[in-house]
Amino acid sequence: MKKLLAALAIAGAVATAHAEDFGLWTEVGLSQNLGVRGLSADLGYDIRFNNHLKGATRRSFNVGLNYSLTRNIKVGAAYAYIYSFSLPECETKYKTDDEGNIEYDENGLPIYRGYNYTQSFWRNKHRVSFYIKGDVDLGRFNLSLRERFQHTLFQHDKTVKEKYRYNMVYDDDDNITYELRPGSPELEEDGKRSKVKDYLRQKVELSYNIRHCPITPDISVEMENNLHNSFHIDEMRYAAGAEWKITKKYHLGLHYRFHKGTGDDEESDLHAIEISFKLKNPFWRAKK
Repeated sequence: MKKLLAALAIAGAVATAHAEDFGLWTEVGLSQNLGVRGLSADLGYDIRFNNHLKGATRRSFNVGLNYSLTRNIKVGAAYAYIYSFSLPECETKYKTDDEGNIEYDENGLPIYRGYNYTQSFWRNKHRVSFYIKGDVDLGRFNLSLRERFQHTLFQHDKTVKEKYRYNMVYDDDDNITYELRPGSPELEEDGKRSKVKDYLRQKVELSYNIRHCPITPDISVEMENNLHNSFHIDEMRYAAGAEWKITKKYHLGLHYRFHKGTGDDEESDLHAIEISFKLKNPFWRAKK
């Protein structure tokens, strides 16, 4: 376990230096058999610290039901409430003509007029998902495939847009400079309309059962297919790590994640360390 921690720490250090974003994901969860053979429930709460660990960028609570159709096939449904942070945005503005085309100066450069700065804000999301998962044992390896439909509603919200505008002036040497216009910046409410995103997510995972060892390493790859854009793959997710079975009830997970693209949650490529703690069947044991 110490070697795994060291390897993940090194990977995180490298990722911080090269990735567009780096984060730390933390999660606590509970899984409990419900007294009916094959039926179980999940509860979970997670906090994510993206934006290079500058602060929490997501908090979510989820609840789900799972049912084992056979020993190797499982189905389930889940709901998640997500409180998500949106980073500030900056948009450069140029002089345009009556038709909205950018105008250029005598040197062929666009005529600068200023920029819009949209302040950061928190937003509520509601997510419903359904999945089917199958797995097969290959010696001490286990290979699984999960198909998940994910529907996310982004609630209406609002923030503030700051409009900075400049006048182009010439100094005594005919060099161009810019002066902030009187009354700038202008502040206006920027409404964020509610919207829906639907994805089909496929995840392939390979784990290895080490003989007489409580640690099970695994690797996985997952793709997010945008159902509103002809199944376009908006994001690829890669993960490697392990789960440590401390006791039958207590499980600790540690993974390194790399997300390539802009999917349902991330706005840029992301490297992250994920730490999870799960409590399994704390009230009564599953029926065999």
